[in-house]
Formats: sequence, structure tokens, C-alpha cells
Amino acid sequence: MKYMSETSELERLISIRIVQEDAETIFSLLSSERDSIFAMEIIPYYALFVQSCQEYIGENLLSEDIALNIRDIRNHIKSYAESFGKSKRKVASIDQEQDMSFKSQLKFDFLKSWDIHLNLGTYWTEDNNIIGNTQQLAAFIDTKDLSDPKVGKKLYDLGYQIGSFVSSVRGGLSESLGQPMIARTTTAITIKNYYDINTNRHNIFFVDNASKELNLFYLHLLCNMNFVKYVLNPLFPDGNKWAFRVEYIVTYYTFRALLRLKNYCENNDDVSVDINGIKELETDKGYMFQTKFRNCMMHYGLGNQNVLSLEYIERPFFGIIENCFDGMDYQTYLGRLHFFSDRVIGFLEKHFNCDAVKLKQL
Repeated sequence: MKYMSETSELERLISIRIVQEDAETIFSLLSSERDSIFAMEIIPYYALFVQSCQEYIGENLLSEDIALNIRDIRNHIKSYAESFGKSKRKVASIDQEQDMSFKSQLKFDFLKSWDIHLNLGTYWTEDNNIIGNTQQLAAFIDTKDLSDPKVGKKLYDLGYQIGSFVSSVRGGLSESLGQPMIARTTTAITIKNYYDINTNRHNIFFVDNASKELNLFYLHLLCNMNFVKYVLNPLFPDGNKWAFRVEYIVTYYTFRALLRLKNYCENNDDVSVDINGIKELETDKGYMFQTKFRNCMMHYGLGNQNVLSLEYIERPFFGIIENCFDGMDYQTYLGRLHFFSDRVIGFLEKHFNCDAVKLKQL
């Protein structure tokens, strides 16, 4: 009983310390990053932190409407990891809403039948890596019109509530625990390149003669992956725990979405996809992902997870990697995660002519 009590206390203390370190990391971003595209693209990962904290605490510390928004936005991270049939319908619905929204902004009614409007905006880094798009933003913000003034107020209120929550967690924990130091490699991310598309017409950006829904499905997944690789990760030295958590979660759910696509193609003939690339990724499933480790990434409570031991407690990430992956150390797993993430990105990038796009500046 004494051993069980000591183990439970260790799990509780480590859980709290991980929460504190993640809060400190997010606070460093809230304090330094002012780019509007970054601020919108990062919201699902802030929402993940807030929702996971509230689940760990066991109560909502936010107003009911904000708490509901947080849950919905957090769920966007895994929204395409359900059945592909459901993802396909969701992608089509968002595209239709945005198409109608941008078409309605045309000044003359007769122009609406010409199909000359642009209904998808994409955001890029300086070296031609796509890291976000307007249809994806509209989906997790839950709006049909990104130009609606109410959207700005909603984002402001959401940002204020998230910032207040993170500050409260920081302040409360710093009273009893030493404040962790979060290293940064750079600050002040600026995203100023864009490319607009009409998804109803052929565009050189899309490689495949595939359905609109499949093109957009791939696009949303690639934007998630690239945002983490080219925007979030470079802000921190390799191994920041919160950035590691985000990369793992995004990679896992992107991979799962591709598996759902493969399964759909094996049982339906309305979507034609060469699934060999997905099958190659699937061979690494065993040593990359497992249930109890995924639970540790999505949730803060480590109780009864059997992921901690005194043998490894002084190791990076408190020895959780060693306990979940047969003694593999944190740096080795981190390298494997980066390598696997790059393979997923490589599979997705094959469906786009990124180098053919002529970017403009915001």
C-alpha cells in the first residue's frame, strides 16, 4: 500500500509539472507572437492545453460558451481521423459554404455565374511551404464568413479567455513549484505570403486529376503538418515538451486520417487513390504509436497509466518514453517522430505543385 501511495503521488506531481511546463511554453508564445495568421493557426493547440487541463482538474474554469468553443476547436485536431466518408462530406460542406460566401461578395449579380471568384486562400512560408488555409480556419472557428466582424470579436474573446487561463495556471503553480525556464530559438514569426484559388476550376497547384474533396482533404492535412514543422518547431530548441506533444498529436491524427482513407478505398470504388504510399507508412505503426502513450499526449493525468518508474524518472520527459517503448530514450524517439512526420509530409506533398505557385504578399 505504501508503494502504491508513493507511485500515485509521483504520478500526481509529474502531471502537475508537465502542466506547468506546457503553460510556461504557451505563455512565451502569447507574450511574443503578434502575427495574425500564426495567432489563428495556433488556436487549436492552445485549446488542447486548456481542455486537457480542465479535464485533469475535473471542472470547467471558463464560461459555458467559451468552454464549449474550446472543446469544439480542440476536436478539430482529430476531425479528419474519423471515417473518410464523413471527412469527405465535411470538406465538401466547408468548401460550399466558403464558395457561397465569396461569391456573395461580388459586386454585380451577373458575375456570380461566371465562376471567377476565389474561395480558398492559402498561407505560405518564404521558402514555399504551405502552412494554412482559409477553409480550414473557417472550419474550426465555425463561421461561414471569415470577414464577418463578429468573427474578430469571437477570436478576441477566445484569445483573452485562453490567455487568462494560461496566466492563472502559471501564477497558481509558481507559488508552490519553481518556475521552469523555457528556451526559445527565435521570436516574432511573420507569415506574409499567400496564394488564392478557385476550387471549382482546375488549378496548377493540384497535381492529381482527383475530386475536389480529396484534394482539399490532403491540403488540410498537409497544412496541419507543415505548420508544426515549419512554424511551431523552429521557435524552440529541439525537444521542447509542448512542441513535442503537438507534433506527436498532429502526426498521429494525420496518419490515422490516411489509414481511414486507405480503408475507404479498399471498400468503395468512388474514390481512386494509390494506397501503396499509405501502406508503406503503416509498416511503422507498431513502433511509433501505442494507446497508453497517446493517452499521455492527449491528457495530463498520468494516474494508473503505468508510464512512470523511479528507474527512469530523471530522464528527459520523466522517463515516459523509456517506459512506453521498451527503454528507448527520448532523443531516439524524437528523431523517429521527426523522420516519420517528414515521411507523412512527403506523401502529402506529392499531390501538390508547390514550386509552381506564384506567391503574393499580404
